[in-house]
Amino acid sequence: MNKQVYINKLWVVVGVISVGLLFGSFVRYAPQFNYEGTNALYIEITDSLYVRWLTAKAAPGMAELYTTDGNLLAEKTTQPGKIHKVAFATNLANELTLRFGSKTGNVFTQKLKPLESPAPAVFTGADSVFVLGDVHGEYNKLITLLTHAGVIDSRLNWVAGHAHVVFLGDLFDRGNDVTRVLWFIYSLEDKARKAGGNVHLVLGNHELMVMSKDLRYLGPKEAAIAATYGVSYSDMYHPTKALLGQWLVSKPGIIKINKAIFAHGGIVNFPYSSLEDFNRQTAKYLQHPAFLDLMNDKPDTLAYSRQEWEDQLRFFYGSNSPFWYRGYVRYDTLLPQLNHMLKQFQSKLHVVAHTPLKSISVRYNGKVATADLEKPATELLLLVAKGKKYAPYKINLQGEVSAVKPTH
Repeated sequence: MNKQVYINKLWVVVGVISVGLLFGSFVRYAPQFNYEGTNALYIEITDSLYVRWLTAKAAPGMAELYTTDGNLLAEKTTQPGKIHKVAFATNLANELTLRFGSKTGNVFTQKLKPLESPAPAVFTGADSVFVLGDVHGEYNKLITLLTHAGVIDSRLNWVAGHAHVVFLGDLFDRGNDVTRVLWFIYSLEDKARKAGGNVHLVLGNHELMVMSKDLRYLGPKEAAIAATYGVSYSDMYHPTKALLGQWLVSKPGIIKINKAIFAHGGIVNFPYSSLEDFNRQTAKYLQHPAFLDLMNDKPDTLAYSRQEWEDQLRFFYGSNSPFWYRGYVRYDTLLPQLNHMLKQFQSKLHVVAHTPLKSISVRYNGKVATADLEKPATELLLLVAKGKKYAPYKINLQGEVSAVKPTH
C-alpha cells in the first residue's frame, strides 16, 4: 500500500470524529449559514425521487414537479417544520422542473434531468477555455469570478457564447457551500449547451474521497446538512443512489479540448490506450461495490475479490494516479515524461490543478498550466486559441486580466 493510501485510511476515523464535533456545534454556527434552496437540496433516486430540503423558519413545506412544458405532474406538502422530505413516484426518465420551499416563505426552482451517459473525452473547435482549479465550496467567489470573466450574468445565465468552461475537480470539502456549488454547475451545463457553449466537470481526488466515505475535510455547514437529515454526508453523493452522485459518475477523469489535455493531478506513465478507456474504467469502478469500501482496512471478500479492491486502490489513490499526481507542479525535471504524454495524445498543453500555488502559472516552457490556488476560487485561467496553441491569461476577482508568462 502506498503512503498516500495509508494516510487517507489513517485519517478517516479522525474525519468522522471531526464531523461529529462539528455537528455538535450546529446550533451555535447555524445562524451564519443559509440552508434554503439548493444550499441543502438532497435528492435520492431509486424507484422514486426522494427530495429533502430545509427552510429558514418552521412552516409547512411544499414541493411540485412539472413537465418541461409547464404541466403539473405532482404536488406534495409537509408538516410544519424546518426539515422536509417528500417522495415522488417517478424515475426521472424525462427532464422535469422541481419547485420546492415553504408554503409561507421562499420557493425555489431546480430543473432535473435524466441520468446522463458518460461524457465525451475529446472536444474540438473551442476558441476560448475558462479553467477553474479546486473551488472547494467557495460559491460566492466562484460566482464573482465567472461574472467578472463574462461567463455568466447577474442572474446566473450563461453569456459566454461558444466558450468552454472546465471545472478541474475538487469542488468538495473545506468550504461551506459545496452542495450549492454542485447544483449551480449541474444547472449551468444545460444553459451553456443551449447557447452553444460547454461546461466540463473533471473529477478530482476530493470527489472520490467524499463518495468513498473519507470526510476528514468536510466543512461545518455541509456536515450539519447531512446530520440534520440523519444520513452520512457520503450518502448525499452515493454513486448509485443519489441524484448528484449519479451525475458525478457520468463525469470524466481526463478530457482533451483541441490540443490541451486536462486532468486534476496530472498524467504520467499512462497505461491506457485512450482517454475514453480511462474514463470508462473510472465510471465502472465508481459504481462497483468495492469503491465504497476503499477506506476500510480490508476488503469484503464475500461481495468482491481482494484483487478488485486492490486494483481500485491503485487506480484511484496511487501516487501516479491522474487524480493525485503532483510531479509537474513540484518538479521541473520531468520534461521527457511530459513530452511522451503530450505526444501520446497529440497535445501541446497539459492543464492541472490539485497542487496549490499563490497564483496561476505556466511551466515547462508553456507546456503545463496550473490552476489550483492557495486561496481557492480567487483566479481563473483563460486559454485563448492562437493557431494550434493557446495563449494563457488569468482573471482575478476584480475582473482584471493579465497574461501569464511561461517559466522553464
